[in-house]
Amino acid sequence: IQPLDPSQPSNASVSSPLCTSPINSDFSQKRFPFEMAHRYKNERNLIGVDDMVMLTTISEQAMLDNLQKRYKEKQIYTLIGRVLISMNPYVDLHLTTPQLIQKYHEEDNFHIAPHIFTITNDAYRALVSENESQAIIISGESGAGKTEASKGIMQYLSAISGKKGGETVDRIKNVILESNPLLESFGNAKTLRNNNSSRFGKYIEIQFDYKGDPEGGRVQNYLLEKSRVVSQTPNERSFHVFYQLFHLDAQQKERIKLTGKSPESFEYLKKSACKTADGIDDSEWLKEMVHAMQTLQIPKNQIDEIFSLLSGVLHLGNLNFKAKGNGSEISEKNALETLSKILSIDSNILESCLCLRRVYAGANTRASVYAVPLNVSQAEFVRDAFAKSIYGKIFDWLVERINQNIQIREPGKNIGILDIYGFEIFQVNSFEQLCINYCNETLHQIFIDLTLKAEQEKY
Repeated sequence: IQPLDPSQPSNASVSSPLCTSPINSDFSQKRFPFEMAHRYKNERNLIGVDDMVMLTTISEQAMLDNLQKRYKEKQIYTLIGRVLISMNPYVDLHLTTPQLIQKYHEEDNFHIAPHIFTITNDAYRALVSENESQAIIISGESGAGKTEASKGIMQYLSAISGKKGGETVDRIKNVILESNPLLESFGNAKTLRNNNSSRFGKYIEIQFDYKGDPEGGRVQNYLLEKSRVVSQTPNERSFHVFYQLFHLDAQQKERIKLTGKSPESFEYLKKSACKTADGIDDSEWLKEMVHAMQTLQIPKNQIDEIFSLLSGVLHLGNLNFKAKGNGSEISEKNALETLSKILSIDSNILESCLCLRRVYAGANTRASVYAVPLNVSQAEFVRDAFAKSIYGKIFDWLVERINQNIQIREPGKNIGILDIYGFEIFQVNSFEQLCINYCNETLHQIFIDLTLKAEQEKY
């Protein structure tokens, strides 16, 4: 779909948009639903109407009543033509089990209830049978369940494809699945509406060969909310990975100067007065994140360097400034020395970069450089900008490492999954949030243009 990736020529069709372990069962992607029809009992329209195109009365109230009726009976998926509405139940309904994956792979959509797997299955079969790229768009408010939906899509694709593809195919599927806990640790955070809210947008392409086996892919990230590194709304958290650092072993914490420290020890974390999130075990998530890094073949020394940089970001927030003449200086030299050791930077150079602004005048042999002192507020702004820049570069580097493990030279047919973080309004809204709200509004217009208007023209 052209709006998702304008840099690439595409004739992709649009699969139905959306408002972790692989299974062991050996069922083939060549088995199509009409070959095994009626293996499962008819589950359609048992509660309300599965596809609201078939409602006898089409009105806003009728649609809401139907959704409420289904939601009360834990039927969280409802169709409107090719659009799947997914409502977050806020409990685990066990809707992505291996048994359900096999069921939705083998049966036709006319007999079983709508599901995230229905949409994914349609996209995969269209790719294999029509040799045409597909796109699945996921949009909605913060906390609507978009991240879980994208994880379910990738889990389903990994399970039904490439069962006999060999070591390379298995490695690609493993990298695609393992990228989830890594990106969640570095890109997700607790907000007032969602304890695991994605604070970045991502577009994942999984490329398949002519047999329908995955042969590569790529990840593009958009609009990482870097402002969350330095400030959060009360009762929210920064990115999960910062809280995972305090669950490292004693030796690692000693190396990055976190021994005896807690989130309350750092200005960047304590302002929001929130250090835990229900349903998120930072210790377990740390293990999963490290395992994901190892799957991506990131050497141990580079993993250690990432932890050092993250600790450096936290210590950077503890630097305070005081006035010095027309400029400023760091008031606590011990904090400066600690940070310098963590980042392996000379302390004098680091202080100079934070407290002075360099102005370049002239050109060539007549060029001159002037050091202009910064006042306290300007120095604090530079400190925060430095912290956000470090974190942003870490995130971009991790995405690049994922791509290095699954990239393929020759472009081919793919399934694209756009998961963009949700529409939300905070007390203080960052520029990133303004952009993401605008993107969500634009996506809804795409839904209307490509689906609802198409249905109107058809009838």
